[in-house]
Amino acid sequence: MQSVSLIGKRVSFLFVLSLSVVFQAKTQDNSPWSRYGLGDIVPSGNIVNRGMGHIGAAYSDFQTINFVNPASYSRFGLQRSILDIGIDINSRRLSDNRGSSYTSNNAVVPYLAAGFQIKPPKAKYDWGLAFGLRPLTKVSYNIISGSRIPAGDTVITLNEGSGGTYQAFLGSAIGFKNLSIGFNTGYRFGTADYITRVNIFNDTALDRYRSGQKKVGNTFGSAFLELGVQYRIKLGLDTAKKRASFLQLGAYTSLQGKLRGNREELYETYFVSPQSGIEQQIDSVSEKTDIPMNVLYPSTYGFGVMYEYEGKTSLRIGADVVLSNWANYAYDGVKDSKLQNGWQVKTGAQFIPDVTGRTKSYWSQVMYRTGFNYGLEPYKVDGNLNSYGITFGAGLPIRRYSFAEVNRNNVINTSVEFGQRGNRNMLLRENYFRFSVSFSLSDIWFIKRKYD
Repeated sequence: MQSVSLIGKRVSFLFVLSLSVVFQAKTQDNSPWSRYGLGDIVPSGNIVNRGMGHIGAAYSDFQTINFVNPASYSRFGLQRSILDIGIDINSRRLSDNRGSSYTSNNAVVPYLAAGFQIKPPKAKYDWGLAFGLRPLTKVSYNIISGSRIPAGDTVITLNEGSGGTYQAFLGSAIGFKNLSIGFNTGYRFGTADYITRVNIFNDTALDRYRSGQKKVGNTFGSAFLELGVQYRIKLGLDTAKKRASFLQLGAYTSLQGKLRGNREELYETYFVSPQSGIEQQIDSVSEKTDIPMNVLYPSTYGFGVMYEYEGKTSLRIGADVVLSNWANYAYDGVKDSKLQNGWQVKTGAQFIPDVTGRTKSYWSQVMYRTGFNYGLEPYKVDGNLNSYGITFGAGLPIRRYSFAEVNRNNVINTSVEFGQRGNRNMLLRENYFRFSVSFSLSDIWFIKRKYD
C-alpha cells in the first residue's frame, strides 16, 4: 500500500492544527428558530456540493464523497481512498422590524468522511464504501423577554436551548454499467436541553417572590436508513476528439424513523450568589429522571438532474428539488404546531478550463463553482419563512494534474455563501454569511508491488 504523498502529509498536519484551533475557540450562536423541533437544520452536503448551490442528487465524481446521495460511492476512482474534512465559519445577523440587530459568529466542523473503492480488479461492476460523522440539526438560542405582573413587579423571562443531532454513517454503493444503487445506515443520536428561567424583581415588597426555573434535558438515538439511486445516460461521444457528454439522473431519500431516549425534568426555585455569581437552589419543587421519550424524525426526498460535458474542458450544470416532511415531526406523539413541510430548489454549475494537464497555467486546472437555492423553511413562527442563498466555490489542486497520478490528487475545496431567511415584514429576519473549506486527500491503496 502506497503512503499518501509528502504534500498530502503536510496538508494533513496543517489541517489537524487548524482543527485544534477551531475546537478551542470560543464561539457563539443564537438562532431563535432552533427552539422548534430538533433545531436548525445544518446544511447536508460537502463543500463541493455547497459551492454548487448545495446540489447533490445527481452529482458524483472520483474524488468527492457525496454522502447526500450514497449511490455516488460507486464512482470512486480505481483503487482510490479519500479522506475529506470540512470547516465552516458562520456569521449571522438577526434583525427585527424595529431596527434592532444582533450578530453571532461560530466555527464548526460540518463533517468528517472517508471513502474507498473496493471492487475486485477484474470485476464488471463498480463498488464503493464510505463512512463518516456529520451534524444534522443544532439547538442554540437565548431569548430574553420582559413584562410586569398585576402587582407591579418586573418579570424577566429567559429561554435557553442547546444541543443537536448527529449522524454516524456507513454506506456503500454498487454500479452496473449506467445504474448505481447505494445506501447509508448507522446511528443517529443527540441531545436537546431547554431552560426557562422566570426572574421576578421585588419592586413593591422586599422578598415577596423567588426566582424559578424549569430544566428539561433529552438524550436520544436510533438506527437510520438512507437510500439513493443514480442513472447515467450517454448523449454524445467523439473518440477522435476525446470528448463526451452525459445526462445523469439522481434520487435519494432519508426514511422516517423514531429516536428513542430519556428525559429529565427539574423545577426549582433559586437565587444567584452575589459573591460567586453561581446559581444556588432554594427548593426543588419537582425532579424526575429517566423518563422514557421518543422523537419522530421525518423523511426527506431529493431529486436531481445534471448535464456533464468532458473534453479538454469540463462542464457540469445541475438542479435539485428537495422535499422535507417536518410537519410529521412529533415529540412523544405530540406534533409541533410551529413546523410545516419544507422544500428547496437548487441549481449549480462547475467548470474546469483544462482537464488534460497539458496547459502550464495552474488556474486553468482549478474547479470553479457557483450556485443558487431558494426554498420554504419548515418553521412557521411568523408566517411562512422563505430563504435563499447564493454560492461561489473553487477546488484548488495541491499540485498540477497529471494522468500518472490521477488517483492521488489532493484538493482544497472552498465555498462562500450569502443568504437571507425571512423578510423585512416579519418580526425577525436573518442575513447570513458562511465560508467553508475542506481538504480532500486521496491516494491509491492495496497496490501489490512487483520487482524484476
